[in-house]
Amino acid sequence: REAAGDPAAADATGWASRVRGVKLPGEVALLRHAARLAEAGVHAALEIAAEGVSEHELAQAVAATMVAGGAEPRFVVATTGPRSALADAHPTDRRWRPGELARFDIGCLYAGYWSDIGRTAVLGAPDARQAGHYAAILAGLDEQVALTRPGVTASEVFDVAMRAVRREGVTPYRRQHCGHGIGLAVYEPPIVSPGVETALEPGMTFCFETPYYNLGWGGMMVEDTLVVTGDGAELFTRSPRELTVVPA
Repeated sequence: REAAGDPAAADATGWASRVRGVKLPGEVALLRHAARLAEAGVHAALEIAAEGVSEHELAQAVAATMVAGGAEPRFVVATTGPRSALADAHPTDRRWRPGELARFDIGCLYAGYWSDIGRTAVLGAPDARQAGHYAAILAGLDEQVALTRPGVTASEVFDVAMRAVRREGVTPYRRQHCGHGIGLAVYEPPIVSPGVETALEPGMTFCFETPYYNLGWGGMMVEDTLVVTGDGAELFTRSPRELTVVPA
């Protein structure tokens, strides 16, 4: 302010964040492509998934696919069994066993734009708890997407997710957020959390997520990227969002 000689200068961080929140069509295209490269990585991992496959092998399949598509892997969480409850754990040589969950939380950088998606698989038929809990978190994300349209606030999207997961039987269920903006950074405002009264606008891009973690049991998640349209939302991800069952 002193250098500019302008006593009216003000912090423009909030203004810049609001402007960045609405993406240009070219940015939306890059974010869509980044999301689909991450999605292709998960598909490649599931193609090799079987009893005895290691977390490292799953992660390598994810990363190699994203690199082949011209992206830079930035986080590759591919964890199995009880380790799937560790939110941001690095993969290890641990091998997948029948009856266990595998959780994927995947992000890459493509031409400066980020992706962040999540998927869950089980080796063999899921038990009642696995099936029921996954159905609950998927219901939460589905209701977020169904609610999304211009004028709805980020806090309303958070609230509908939390109500749905709890209604479908996961109690207690606690989250600080159920999504976030994405673009040149993996986390951009607005965050989908309580008290965030930012109204959604066409062109805003989000990751919606409803993870569930239980130490000693496992973790599961479904996370999708989307853009707000004039009357709803367009999902970037195209792969099945149900719990993937890998034959044991």
